[in-house]
Amino acid sequence: MMDYHSDMIAEDVVGEMIRRVTGMAMLYGVQKTVTNWEFPEQQEAMPFTLFPSLMPAEVFTRTRRVHIMFQTLIYRVANDHEFMKKCLKDVLPVDDFTQEFWNIYNTVREEGPAQEITLTLSRDDFMMEPKADGSKGQDVKQVEFNTFASGAGGVIGAMRDVHRYSLNVAGFPFKEDQLPENCPSKGLAKGLVKAWQLYGNDRAVVLFVVGIPEPNSPDQRWLERHMFESEPRARVIYRTFDQLIQASKLGENKELLVDDYEVAVVYYRYGYSPKHYPTRKEYDLRLKMERSRAIKCPSMASHLAGCKKIQQVLAEPRVLERFISDPVTVAEIRSVFVGLYRLNQDGSSSAVIEKALANPDQFVMKPQREGGGNNHFGAELKSFLEKIKNTQELSSWILMDRIRVVEHRNRLIRVGLGPECRDVCSELGIFGVHLSTPGEELENFECGWLLRTKPVEANEGGLFSGFSCLDSPFFVDV
Repeated sequence: MMDYHSDMIAEDVVGEMIRRVTGMAMLYGVQKTVTNWEFPEQQEAMPFTLFPSLMPAEVFTRTRRVHIMFQTLIYRVANDHEFMKKCLKDVLPVDDFTQEFWNIYNTVREEGPAQEITLTLSRDDFMMEPKADGSKGQDVKQVEFNTFASGAGGVIGAMRDVHRYSLNVAGFPFKEDQLPENCPSKGLAKGLVKAWQLYGNDRAVVLFVVGIPEPNSPDQRWLERHMFESEPRARVIYRTFDQLIQASKLGENKELLVDDYEVAVVYYRYGYSPKHYPTRKEYDLRLKMERSRAIKCPSMASHLAGCKKIQQVLAEPRVLERFISDPVTVAEIRSVFVGLYRLNQDGSSSAVIEKALANPDQFVMKPQREGGGNNHFGAELKSFLEKIKNTQELSSWILMDRIRVVEHRNRLIRVGLGPECRDVCSELGIFGVHLSTPGEELENFECGWLLRTKPVEANEGGLFSGFSCLDSPFFVDV
């Protein structure tokens, strides 16, 4: 594999190159909104890599294939009440946030849902590690499956052109098929439009539930743009929880009404963190919307099916076979699992707890949360696990083997940090669309990818926390 990232560019030309490529990135739309109340839509460049990262094409093909399998798996989990109840039985008594979501889900389930169609815009995140037998190539291991507010599907679509430009400026030859085209927002928009069509009212709108301030607004605009280009009648409105608390209600037939609009699809880009629910009103709002005829993206059942606890149980022996009969599919899904371990006080977790305390750098400790910044690593993991190992709270966490990442070199372009040439690792997320009723999968397809690259020493990988950078895969032969 050629390595053009580290020392092949003279330092005296790096500054000019970064200015040119950053300008091109802004032009192509690699942007985020910065908090500025005088100019609320002021933009700056998202963090990105100066060059694409080398990746075996087989890794890419495999993750895209397995993601479709996972979408079917999570769909079946979301429609298996007894399985989810059993998975979460030890979590709910000690995790108030997940309990609130379970109460909403169960209330609507017992009442009978007003809408059976569910849309999930998912992202399945993977990391690459060296093959265990020492042979050439890379193994693919799953980090997590996201069913709620899977972001960056819009802004990532521009990175191929940014990297075509950077390679050209640097004078590095490449073939066009080494930088595959990628536009996840077109596929995600297709799913939203299809759900809007199935609702059956041309005057109804698609509701984007967002936060303020909203650094993700350019990413959301990409989805709206592609929806507009596909079906101009599918209009989008943006509302916050506070606005919806004041201006939403249910109609006679459980239509979700917001101001003067009937809502066909509720698309959540907000509402995944406890801090989004400072009062009882926010949970009541989620219940109201879940009760409505609007198609939810995702439904509360699909939201819960993405919990880390359910991911952990699915990795246990003979559990996948409950949902999938084909042994080849089962083997393919199981091959991307790393070790995932339940944490209980009944003594069954004693061995893995002692191992994690003795070797904390080999594990990650995860709660039932989304949005980044919630996990524990290394010395922090050891300290936290010591603190809760004899408490009921232990059951609300899982342990996961830390993936032995493939390291490489790249230059990271992050506002205020200058041109960093670093040892880095990458995380590949595959976007997908799943549209269904309890008895039928209506749509199931993958629609692109998100490659994020960060310094190898960084534990978390959030784009908006400043750790990770947008990236592109550059196909190579192993």
